[in-house]
This record gives sequence, structure tokens and C-alpha cells, in this order.
Amino acid sequence: LTKFVYFILYKKLNTIKNLVYIFIKVIFSNYSLLKEIIFNRD
Repeated sequence: LTKFVYFILYKKLNTIKNLVYIFIKVIFSNYSLLKEIIFNRD
């Protein structure tokens, strides 16, 4: 398991729209999201 931390500098985050923009710009653009998670517990 690998963990990452991102420290993102910003002056003011006043709307959820800005938060989503930052998320897409920084996180999603680098790693994307998983399409599915498969648990194998056998």
C-alpha cells in the first residue's frame, strides 16, 4: 500500500467549483480514478 500526500497552495477556496477544479487539475490528471475495485477474499 502506497500513500501520497499533496500540499496544494491557494489563496482562497470559496466555492466547491474551485475545489473540483483543483482536484481535477492536480489529482485526476496525474492518476485518474479507478474504474473498479476487485476484492479477492478466497
